[in-house]
Amino acid sequence: MDEMNMNVAGKNIVYVGGFGDIAVETCKLLLQKGVANLMILNKTWKESAFNELKSNDTKSVCQFMEFDITCGLENTRKVFAQIMDKFGYIDILINGAGICDERDYDLIIAINLTGTINTTLAVYDLMDKSKGGKGGIVMNISSVSALTPFPVLPVYSATKGGVLSFTRALAHLEPKTGITLYTICPGITDTKHWDNAFYFQGKGLCLRERAKSFPSQTAAVCAANILKAMEMHKNGATWMCDLGQMKMVEIKNFWTPPEKSCCSSTDSSKEQS
Repeated sequence: MDEMNMNVAGKNIVYVGGFGDIAVETCKLLLQKGVANLMILNKTWKESAFNELKSNDTKSVCQFMEFDITCGLENTRKVFAQIMDKFGYIDILINGAGICDERDYDLIIAINLTGTINTTLAVYDLMDKSKGGKGGIVMNISSVSALTPFPVLPVYSATKGGVLSFTRALAHLEPKTGITLYTICPGITDTKHWDNAFYFQGKGLCLRERAKSFPSQTAAVCAANILKAMEMHKNGATWMCDLGQMKMVEIKNFWTPPEKSCCSSTDSSKEQS
């Protein structure tokens, strides 16, 4: 992974799930850095969150579009095509939508994993240099549960682990596509996210009260480290943002694909070029 500092100033950014607590704090920092355009995609309108962003939006570049991440790939492509027409180009996609309610396994998978895959693929085709794009950046928000699964949140952990693997796999294609991908794994953060975090097979038990006893970080502290990770701009990196610290996690590969196999990124890129 080559290290190259990246400046978000002047960039067109789409933030999926942009009204979450960590997302709002991250978007405030992006606005302060001077992004060209910032599109918030969220299922519901949250006036208080948008007003908080507007107070940091001195250039009036922040916009909102209603978006249901479970709408399917083709509808997702249409949404991103509209944004492309509006902005001219999408430089950075941040995938931050997610839920933690183990009472509805299908919905967790649809939002956290399938939805993240769909938004990534929708923008991927627009950015891909081999398809006429100019390259770009995709940052996917996962969780420390992708690194160490939570027994009380096994489905949530599985979806976040899937996001991590998906991002790492696509990052290998960067030499061909010009698309840099990396993953953020926040630790326990004091947000409203915990108000709707329910135990696996816990008969409706919410994790909010138990979470109060966990060491945690604020959303603002987490966001500051997310921005640092963005500026580090390391393709394929996995960043753990936990308890106010940011560090790159080296994910070990235990299996090496044989040469000239379908699993080899160099071989597949040659065949497709």
